[in-house]
Amino acid sequence: MKRLKGIVVPIVTPFDDSGRVDTEALKSLCDYLIDHGVHGLYPCGTTGEAVLLTDEERKNVAEVTVRHVGGRVPVFIHVGAASTRSAMDLAKHAVGIGAHGIAAVTPYYFKLSQEALILYYEQIVSVLPSDYPFYLYNIPSCTGNDVTPATVGYLAQEYPNVVGIKNSMSDILRAQEYLNCREGFSVMLGNDSLIAMGVFIGCDGAVSGNAQVAPELFVKLYNAAEAGDWKLALALQKQATRVAELLENGGNLSLFKYAIAHRGVAVGEVREPLAKVCKTEAAKIMAKIDELDVY
Repeated sequence: MKRLKGIVVPIVTPFDDSGRVDTEALKSLCDYLIDHGVHGLYPCGTTGEAVLLTDEERKNVAEVTVRHVGGRVPVFIHVGAASTRSAMDLAKHAVGIGAHGIAAVTPYYFKLSQEALILYYEQIVSVLPSDYPFYLYNIPSCTGNDVTPATVGYLAQEYPNVVGIKNSMSDILRAQEYLNCREGFSVMLGNDSLIAMGVFIGCDGAVSGNAQVAPELFVKLYNAAEAGDWKLALALQKQATRVAELLENGGNLSLFKYAIAHRGVAVGEVREPLAKVCKTEAAKIMAKIDELDVY
């Protein structure tokens, strides 16, 4: 089964001046990232403002991405939702359009037991072919629900197509616990300060929003770590961490979109209620990133 590996980008969702999904800008974004060497794309995640999209918009973004990429890199669609029914529907859609796999964050807003989380994931699994790759996604700082290693271990043992997890926690020990859930279980990091260390302990790479702004840097970092060139990997990790800090680690998606436009791909603004960045301040931040000479 296909697995995520390397630098996989959770792409932003471009909007036009009317606030509609801008499919032409989406295509340009995909081309820009693939041309700069990223190893995979991950539409409709946190960075893609998925919770502010309708299910039909999410399907549109998924379809356009899969069709335009045309197999050049793997495309895994994020289908997680507050509603199990929506997540199941989006999962079936991803299979139908030929996506390489899916990922799903936990439900959010309501605090759920581990038993409820297991049922949520089992219901998504139930609509997938038995050999269709499925990544769990843990980001409790946003969802309020933490998928414990015991829960991940149960799902990994019961369902062979639960091939891995994207873990956005800053805890490298948690990543290690997930790696131990099953032989060959895939862990993709969601914290860009841990890429070199994570690859060293056996993680498969990172799902990196910051890589949209400096794909060259993050690809070099992963390649160095994967090759065991630790001196170079640690030097590049310091640069990547600095870039992530300047970009507020994804905490300001309007800044992300400004930064991507700075790299030559206009992707519009964020959708309300997200706040728009002060362009004067954003320009200062990008000037600092430019000075790092990372692209």
